[in-house]
Amino acid sequence: MRTKLATAFILFVFILTGIQVQAEEQNRKVDPFSEISLRIGAKVHLEQGAKQNLEIVAKSSTLDEIITEVKDGKLIIRFPNKDYFWKTFQPGEVIIYITTPEINGLGVSGSGDIIAENEIKTKILDLGVSGSGNIRLSELSAERVKSSISGSGDIVLAGKAAAQDLSVAISGSGNFKGFDYSADDVSVKIAGSGNVDIEANKNLYVRLAGSGNVTYKGRPMIDQSIAGSGKVRSAR
Repeated sequence: MRTKLATAFILFVFILTGIQVQAEEQNRKVDPFSEISLRIGAKVHLEQGAKQNLEIVAKSSTLDEIITEVKDGKLIIRFPNKDYFWKTFQPGEVIIYITTPEINGLGVSGSGDIIAENEIKTKILDLGVSGSGNIRLSELSAERVKSSISGSGDIVLAGKAAAQDLSVAISGSGNFKGFDYSADDVSVKIAGSGNVDIEANKNLYVRLAGSGNVTYKGRPMIDQSIAGSGKVRSAR
């Protein structure tokens, strides 16, 4: 029994060591950008800072395949578009660290995540999730925010500064979680089973088609239209 346990432990250490050896860091230089489009199953840690930086941590074979390109001010992170490529490719864990001075748009296609734990300050911000990925911003300060979710992914916002306008559009089962984020005027459109949690200070405009619900904080004037079993309800 002891021999089997010892063998299992050695095998575990060998596997763990192998994973650590394979992981590499790579800094990449790209043109200036203010938007990010994540199209691979990676975890992006985003910061706003004066100096632009892009660092990728992954096994060497994966680093060779990750494409980072800037088009019209948008940083696109993707793999090659090859049918045969996906039949044998095992990317493993990919972690990306991004610092950029200006942030106007964030998009996730697939299963990736974009996470910002420090303050993101901007005037206008477009957020989009397509698939099962997530966007989480812990300290957002923006005048206008536009969010769209298609699929099962989530957008989670928090911040002390209230936005002037916030729009949320959901198609599918994804959720918008914004009880820790507020806006004066909020517009919500849901087609499907997704849910929205938000704080509205002045006006709340809601259009529901399906079983999705809107739960709100605050005492806004409400304009609502519901087709289906969805509900608009106060969190109080």
